Amino acid sequence: MAGATVPTNTAVKDGQHSRPIFSANASARDMVLHSPLWEFWYSADGTLEVVSNVCELCCGYEAKHFYRNSRFMEAILIEEHLPLWHGLWRKLNEGEVYASAEFQIRLPDSKKRWMKFEASRAMDCHGCYCGIRAFCHDITSHRNVVQQLTHFTWHDSLTKLPNRSKCIEKIKNVIHCAQKAGRWNFSVVFIDIDRFKNINDSLGHAAGDTILCKLADRLRSSIYGFETVFRVGGDEFVLIYEDTSNHQSVHRSIDTLIQHIKRPILWNGKQIHMSASFGVMHGDPEVDTADRYLQNAHVALNHGRSNGTDGVAVYDSQIFSKALKLISMELDLHNALINNEFFLVYQPVVDTKTRSMTGFEALIRWKNSQGNIISPTKFIPLAEETGLILQLGEWVLFEACSTLAEWRKSNSLFNGLKVNVNLSARQLSDLELTDTVSRILEETNLPPECLRLEVTETMLMENPDYADITLRRLKALGVGICIDDFGTGYSSLMYLQQFPIGNLKIDRSFVADMEKNPANYEIVKAVVALAHALGLTVVAEGVEEEEQHIMLLEAGCDFSQGYLFSRPVSPQILPDLVSTMQHSQNPLSQAG
Repeated sequence: MAGATVPTNTAVKDGQHSRPIFSANASARDMVLHSPLWEFWYSADGTLEVVSNVCELCCGYEAKHFYRNSRFMEAILIEEHLPLWHGLWRKLNEGEVYASAEFQIRLPDSKKRWMKFEASRAMDCHGCYCGIRAFCHDITSHRNVVQQLTHFTWHDSLTKLPNRSKCIEKIKNVIHCAQKAGRWNFSVVFIDIDRFKNINDSLGHAAGDTILCKLADRLRSSIYGFETVFRVGGDEFVLIYEDTSNHQSVHRSIDTLIQHIKRPILWNGKQIHMSASFGVMHGDPEVDTADRYLQNAHVALNHGRSNGTDGVAVYDSQIFSKALKLISMELDLHNALINNEFFLVYQPVVDTKTRSMTGFEALIRWKNSQGNIISPTKFIPLAEETGLILQLGEWVLFEACSTLAEWRKSNSLFNGLKVNVNLSARQLSDLELTDTVSRILEETNLPPECLRLEVTETMLMENPDYADITLRRLKALGVGICIDDFGTGYSSLMYLQQFPIGNLKIDRSFVADMEKNPANYEIVKAVVALAHALGLTVVAEGVEEEEQHIMLLEAGCDFSQGYLFSRPVSPQILPDLVSTMQHSQNPLSQAG
């Protein structure tokens, strides 16, 4: 049977005879002929009764072609979509009221168009089947948009390489093939460009983008195969080697890549010399997730980088995150700083045993000129990208220090409390950070031991050597250092012990799942035990349930923070909260 199509809401009741549909209804036939839609009517025996004249505009073929050959539509379909066409009519012939399919047709000029066919069975006034009514819609533009969006979803807009999501999908497919064949002859190679941040800081982002594109081209031309080079981060790439004969062949390829990357790149008359670090994770039947391959390769990369540039390290048992630039929000950020639209709230940190407050974390909020509260997740990345984070971060530091200093003067309960202030990656890499902190402490008259600066695990790993120097200078001032969101990065606690850290915060994702996921609780206990062995104190974030508090108490976790004890509160409320939470029978515990 030839075919056609119709919208899902079409319920055909018109017509007084069971067949053919239009033989006794000339006005209905005339209506279809002049319909602005590409419409077909077929009688119960499959004969084409009428097709709208607009068909020529839609497909390039006159109506006479369809009348002469009831299977003409089938003839202009591209071959690979014929099964879809046949399946549509099979459903209708088997009694389904409605069926649709999307496929391509070939025009007289050999071009192709995407069409959507919707067809439904027509019934006469007696409820008897009398034929098929169908519509054909040109969806080429829609398909093209979907294809472009799909490409953007899976590819990096700058280098045009497949992105991290596509990389993970590819690794999953490679793992599946390896499991099926029983041959784990593939490798995942993580590449990070050395000191790339210096390029952006010294030459600007335009230079950085150009260099990234040239490096991407060199990687693409140096490794063969479909979707084998991926950009998974700012200056991070991943290579996937499939069906390698042995590990030596992978390492020979990496040696070649090192030489290609080292070739000078010309920018505005200057020769830019680059290098990279490599982390390798070979196929392993014990590792069955894409995330673990990427994580292990990244861990190996960090290990190799510690040995200098051009470092290559292979993961083994001994070796253990974009902001969008919105011009309008950037302008608002500038104005917000000028108009004092930012404010701080404070969330208590408590002694896990006594529930008494030992300090609090300062958290920035933004109430814009329209009175709306803007989430930090929206403006912090932009501030980081634009460099405003330095000015904003200095404001937060001064506000938190000056506020605690004033409380200490007026309320003795604050004398033993500490304030935690988060540092951004941009601040940590600022050469003047130590001087800024020292100046603010002096201006606010706050003792250095009352301030604890929080840095994330990922920030330390971006440039561990520089971070170590900066943190040691801050530590020399008497300021405490805390690792925030521990467990979300790629490093181990043993690796982090080289930094002058006083305590760490276990990420809330581990705490939230402790009751339901025994493995998470075991991780928490292991982190607490190892931290204590290294002389560190531990804070658990995101404590919301009493059961979580009990489990943390049993695990020996020193301090806790979360909604169970208090939400972030305004500076007007905090003094009363301190009085409420402190108990004379439980002396104030110190946070280390």
